[in-house]
Amino acid sequence: MPTAKKDEAIAALREKIGQSQSVFFTDFRGLTVGELRVLRTSLRKAQASYQVVKNTLFGLAIGPEKREQLTSVLAGPTAVAFTGSDPVGPAKALTQFASDTKKLTIKAAFVDGVYFDPSKIEALSKVPAREELFAKLVGSLKSPIFGIVAVLGGNRAKLVHALRALHVKRSEAPAA
Repeated sequence: MPTAKKDEAIAALREKIGQSQSVFFTDFRGLTVGELRVLRTSLRKAQASYQVVKNTLFGLAIGPEKREQLTSVLAGPTAVAFTGSDPVGPAKALTQFASDTKKLTIKAAFVDGVYFDPSKIEALSKVPAREELFAKLVGSLKSPIFGIVAVLGGNRAKLVHALRALHVKRSEAPAA
């Protein structure tokens, strides 16, 4: 039977889940306190928070439909990364940290409500960051415009050179 304290914890987890667009599940066994601090710092830079959760309470907070998908994930020590709007940054931070330490195991994720296994999370981590994608988009949109400006400017410059050459030629010619 849930106590008042457990009900508060479930409500807090539901609120965090509701505010997060993506949720990453990890196994943190073997990590030291210092390593967890480094991981939390790198996730904070990627606009994510990292929290150790109790599996049963998290299962109750996430709801019965998603709980069924997470039966194997919510086994053993579990920590959850709650992300904001961009899931790529936290995915990069988690996979980089997991490859560096060899202790952290990424179990699964829900990205915009879709279940991701570890291989999909690895693929997600290789996608460029949101800002980089926007910069590429702006660059690709800007490139044709600059091309048109250069072509139009080149024609104007050619006209100016042709008029100047005509002026020079006429000024050098003897007057009749």
